[in-house]
Amino acid sequence: MNILRLSFLLCALAAGITPVPAQNMPLADTTENPGGPTPPPGSTVITSNELHMDQDVHTAVFTGNVVTTATNFKMTCQEMTVNFTKDNKVDIITAKGDVVIIQPGRVTHSGQAQYFHDEDKIVLTDSPVINDNGNIISAPTIIIYRTKQSLYTDGPTKTILQSGNGVGPTGSAPADSNAK
Repeated sequence: MNILRLSFLLCALAAGITPVPAQNMPLADTTENPGGPTPPPGSTVITSNELHMDQDVHTAVFTGNVVTTATNFKMTCQEMTVNFTKDNKVDIITAKGDVVIIQPGRVTHSGQAQYFHDEDKIVLTDSPVINDNGNIISAPTIIIYRTKQSLYTDGPTKTILQSGNGVGPTGSAPADSNAK
């Protein structure tokens, strides 16, 4: 295994899937450290039962009890595949199987989550539900554009707003449950 590539993977995951700046509050590190040194602040730690990397096809596949933890982000799933471009940059990250994404004030559950680096877009499928500070959004597909801080749904959408709460990190934006 190419250690430089694995280091690049960890750095790229930290840069590619951390939450928007408005949510930069530290989370407690709840991952187990199986005897290794404590990672430096700002690192991304990925634990799994197995890791298979293939430099010829530009992929890394983490399987079994996958936990990805960064400063203000934690994701658990059963399998995470990272596809790289030919010049070894993260292209697409796909998490499958009981995907849970935890950020300050927000918890997301879905069967699959995909991150597309070029568009800075996350696509949640397989019964996704987002709980954002008590406001809940569910739909067959939820698409999040991180840079634009916008959210779109595809299919029948249910939005539950808690009394006095708006949607978004500031709690001030009105809900648009079927925007496209």
